[in-house]
Amino acid sequence: MSMTQKFKTAKIQLTLVGEKHPKGAKHILNNVTETISEEQFSLLSSVMETLTGEKVTNANVIETQSIVMD
Repeated sequence: MSMTQKFKTAKIQLTLVGEKHPKGAKHILNNVTETISEEQFSLLSSVMETLTGEKVTNANVIETQSIVMD
């Protein structure tokens, strides 16, 4: 029996810290492409910091794959 994995979805979870959220607040962005470049991630972090006035301190890329059993 063989197994095939296929990309299904991805999302990014950012942790932002600031005056209103000293312990950090998590924000999830859905529908992320399968491959995100360092440049794209830097731009996203910069935009989130500008919009919220808080600092991005952590990020997780959460990917879902479908597995087909042949």
